[in-house]
Amino acid sequence: MVFPHIKHRFVEVDGVRVFYRETGPQGAPTLLLLHGFPSASHQYRRLMDALGGRYRLIAPDYPGFGHTETPADFEYSFERLADIVEGFVDAVSLSRFVLYAFDFGGPVGMRLATRRPELIAGLIIQNANTYDEGLSDVARAMTANTPDVPGGADNVRQILELPVTRSQYEGGTTDPELIAPDGWTLDQHFLDLPGRKEAQVQLGLNYHTNLALYPVWQQWLRDNQPPTLVLWGRNDAFFPEAGAYAYLRDVPDAAVHVLDTGHFALEENLPEIAPLISDFVARVHRTEPMKIAVIGAKGNLGSAVVREATARGLRVTPLDRTTVDVTDPASVKNAVADHDAVVVAIKGDDRLVPRGAQTLLEALPLAGVDRLIFLGGGGSLEYAPGQRFVDSPNFPPQYLETARDQGEALEIFRASTTSIRWSYVSPPPVHLLPGDATGTYRAEARDTPLTDANGESRITVGDYASAVVDALQNSTFVNQRFTVSY
Repeated sequence: MVFPHIKHRFVEVDGVRVFYRETGPQGAPTLLLLHGFPSASHQYRRLMDALGGRYRLIAPDYPGFGHTETPADFEYSFERLADIVEGFVDAVSLSRFVLYAFDFGGPVGMRLATRRPELIAGLIIQNANTYDEGLSDVARAMTANTPDVPGGADNVRQILELPVTRSQYEGGTTDPELIAPDGWTLDQHFLDLPGRKEAQVQLGLNYHTNLALYPVWQQWLRDNQPPTLVLWGRNDAFFPEAGAYAYLRDVPDAAVHVLDTGHFALEENLPEIAPLISDFVARVHRTEPMKIAVIGAKGNLGSAVVREATARGLRVTPLDRTTVDVTDPASVKNAVADHDAVVVAIKGDDRLVPRGAQTLLEALPLAGVDRLIFLGGGGSLEYAPGQRFVDSPNFPPQYLETARDQGEALEIFRASTTSIRWSYVSPPPVHLLPGDATGTYRAEARDTPLTDANGESRITVGDYASAVVDALQNSTFVNQRFTVSY
């Protein structure tokens, strides 16, 4: 395990002494981390520890935030913050990077992207809103404050006190014990410095200018189609989860992950988020096609995945019973070593499926493979809370053993503490139909079937295979069961 050194530096930009944190190898893919309100670059400390051994991460403090030193006559607006960040990028010689935009980092980062699109290798959007539906009533009330609104400045000052600062961290979280008090304590320390609250008032009264630019930024997304990873705490009091899915209108290939947490999603969900970021950056900078092993490649579903992955240019190693014993860790390790991911489509007697699942969890770390997609069954889906199709009286007896085995495999994955990033994909419980891919389907992490307007759950084998390969390429549904349907 590599623990990176983090350096703490200043650089002069247009009279502003910008503080920034930097870690990672100089020649590695770069992430520019833009912080939110009322925080600063310190919000990324744990992420820099997690990813700094592999990537170069740079996080500046804006004027009016953190350790950055600003002249007394600085005029605070989002245009000026973007000016300084643009100057900072040039000052530290960043030529191309993945932009991580959180909260205020959205309007600052999107200004930078529209000014200098050649800099942007990809976007990571974390609770950074660009759409009208991504504004809650609370956010709309705050963005309505302008210099012309009577009492607007006082309204902004009300959110600059410790109870509100703390609530931004703890609000909407699943487990408040995972939220360190350091974040809100340090944020409030900076807010209470001389002149800082007036700076935040100026920015608060300027926020409405961001809403006016939403159509411009949306058009930029449509025109440029940057590789995009959207991460969102669904319980954000300011930016509800509709704002996350809205990005799919303009960047249909974006990977969207909604987490059961609040505004500062990294505080509670770093263990889930860091691997998604790592995979995304690796994919953006990938020079070689993904190499996958498909165990069960001669079966109906395994062969469909082989065809779909091969058609997309992935390097595929088809494996079957003659080339790998899925119940033997040494056999699995030798067969899948040097691959980026493994897809498994197996069935058989003597509890082959759950025994294979257990073996995979043991063997893949030994092989240096950390991504697994397991093609499970639809029988373990629920037709009512806690009521699985496989346990219903009318379940077809000829499929009962396989369905129970597949359900047991799912429980093995869910109970594991493995480092393997697994996904378990269930087809509809009945209607997995012959047919090619149409390119249009729905996929969702859930334990009940997805149904159409007629209450039916169905998918072709071709689109099922598309969903599997999409999950591989987009690194979606990590450590989750998902299902697909039209």
